[in-house]
Amino acid sequence: MLFYVAFLIISLYFLLNKNNALLKSNKKLGSNYKISVIIPARNEEKNIEKILNSLRNQTLKVHEIIVVDDASEDNTAKVVEKFQEVKLIQLEDSPKQGWNGKSWAIWNGYLNSSGELLLFVDADVELEREAIETLVEKFNKYKGLISVWPYQRFEKFHEHFTLVFNLVIIYLSNLIGTFSRKPKGAFGPVILTSRKDYEFVGGHKAIRDSVLDDIKLGKLYSKSNINVKNFLGGRYIKFRMYPQNLRQLYEGFSKNMASGSISGGFFNLIIAILWTFGIFSALFTFDRYFVYRYFSVVVFLYLLSKNLGDYKWYDYIFFPIHLLFFAVTFFNSLYRKLFLHSVVWKGRKINV
Repeated sequence: MLFYVAFLIISLYFLLNKNNALLKSNKKLGSNYKISVIIPARNEEKNIEKILNSLRNQTLKVHEIIVVDDASEDNTAKVVEKFQEVKLIQLEDSPKQGWNGKSWAIWNGYLNSSGELLLFVDADVELEREAIETLVEKFNKYKGLISVWPYQRFEKFHEHFTLVFNLVIIYLSNLIGTFSRKPKGAFGPVILTSRKDYEFVGGHKAIRDSVLDDIKLGKLYSKSNINVKNFLGGRYIKFRMYPQNLRQLYEGFSKNMASGSISGGFFNLIIAILWTFGIFSALFTFDRYFVYRYFSVVVFLYLLSKNLGDYKWYDYIFFPIHLLFFAVTFFNSLYRKLFLHSVVWKGRKINV
C-alpha cells in the first residue's frame, strides 16, 4: 500500500508540474541566423526522404542541410543524392576506436558545417512546417541548448509498447526538469545549439565513447553553466520510434535502459523505483479495493501520456502487458550492461 500511495503522490506532482509545456510558436519569426541542419543516418533509406522533404518546406529557411551517411548497408546515400541542395558526407568505415557511432557521425557533420546554429536531427524525425521557426524562437528566449522529445506517431501495433518507456523518459529521468530547474541531460532526437557553445564544451568529441550521448551532452552544457531547456514536440515535431517490428523496439531500448536509469542521479532513481513499484503494488494486492486501485492507475497513465503519443484506450486498460514488456526489456538491458558489456545495434557492436 505504501508504494501505491507513493505512485499517486508522484503522479499528481507530475500532472501539476507545468515544466512539460508543449512547443508552441506564438508569432512569425524572422531570423538572421545561418542554421546548419546535421542528420546522422545509418540504414535510413525508409526515413531520410521524408525528413529532407520536410526541411524543404520550412517557414524558416536553413543555411545548409548535411546528411552524414554512417557506412550504411542500404540505399541511404542514393536517396540523399536525389536532393541536390543537400551536402552528403559518406563515412566508409566504422567509427574510430573509442567513438560511439552516432557521436562520430554528428561530429563529422559538424566538421563540414558553417552555420552559426547547429541543429542535430535524427533521420526518423518528422518536422511540421513551423518546426524550425519554433525551435529558433525557443533558442532566442532561452539560449544554450534546446532539445525536443517528439510526439510518438504510430502505424503498427507494436509501437504502442513504448508507453511505459515514454513515461519513464519524460517524467522519471528528470530530463524535462520535473524535480529541478536544471534537467539531467538532453533529448537526443532534436538538439539545437550555437556553434560557439558547442565548440566551448567540446561537442560530441568530449562524449565520444558514451551510448547516452544526448544525456551526456546536456550534462556537459550544464556543468559549463550553459542553459539546457528540453521540450515535448507536440504537433510540431513527431517521430516513429523503432517502426520496423517488436524486436527492433526491444533491442533499441535494451541498448541504453540500464545506463539511462542511473543517469538522472540517485534521487531520480529512487523516485522511479517508487513510482514503478507503486504500479506493481496496485496489481498484486488482492483485496476489496483492487478494482479501484487498478482503474486509478489506468486514469493516471492516460492523463500522463495523452500528449506523448497516439495511445489508445486499450493501452491503458491492459497496461499490465506494457509493464511486463518494460520489465523484461529492463532486465535484459541490465544483464547486457553488467555481464556482456555490449549490445548489437544496426549491425554494430556497441559497448555499454
